[in-house]
Amino acid sequence: MPRPKIVRETKREPQEREPPGKETLRLHPWFSDESIGLFESALSSGRPFPVYLSDVAERKIREHAMKEAPRRLEVLGFLLGEVSRWKGSEYVTCRDAVTTKLRSSSSKVRFSPDAFPSLFLQMDGSGFDYVLVGWYHSHPGHTCFLSRTDLETQRSMFDQPFHTALVIDPVNEDIRAFRLIRDGQDYEEVPFALYTTALRPHSKGRTRRLKVKPVKPE
Repeated sequence: MPRPKIVRETKREPQEREPPGKETLRLHPWFSDESIGLFESALSSGRPFPVYLSDVAERKIREHAMKEAPRRLEVLGFLLGEVSRWKGSEYVTCRDAVTTKLRSSSSKVRFSPDAFPSLFLQMDGSGFDYVLVGWYHSHPGHTCFLSRTDLETQRSMFDQPFHTALVIDPVNEDIRAFRLIRDGQDYEEVPFALYTTALRPHSKGRTRRLKVKPVKPE
């Protein structure tokens, strides 16, 4: 099946919304010393974390990465959530993660061309009016960073200031979040916090529908 193409989307300004409370937050058990330092600094600053990752999304990402870790295969998926603002600071709440059938190796991964309809169905069925806030992928046994290919993917597909690349290494038990800096010429790690969804009810919203059409081969 030809790869589908997004022909229309809705862009929205961030809404003023209080971030998850401190009582819902926790460190990820796979944080490095450097990531712990970033977490503690963000927590004591009084400002929102750049990224809040729900326990639901985290579990899906970790289990996906660990499933393919024995074969050293990379995994890939999208991060769905909301972009909000609180007291002058913009932040992302990643509520869910979606993926589909992949073509992967120990150093490369991409969606199978015939699996995009399944991916879009998952996105449509998320149950809330989502924003595509970033993507995740794994580096099994290679630590967490953005390779040259990863950086190009971030530049070409996830170039908004809020777009986040979550990288997980299920072999070395490491996980980090990255964003572009210097007009996309480089990237840096940003702090994120896990939050417990059971303690943070979400407002119900309209589910976004992406209109797609196949691209005809030339």
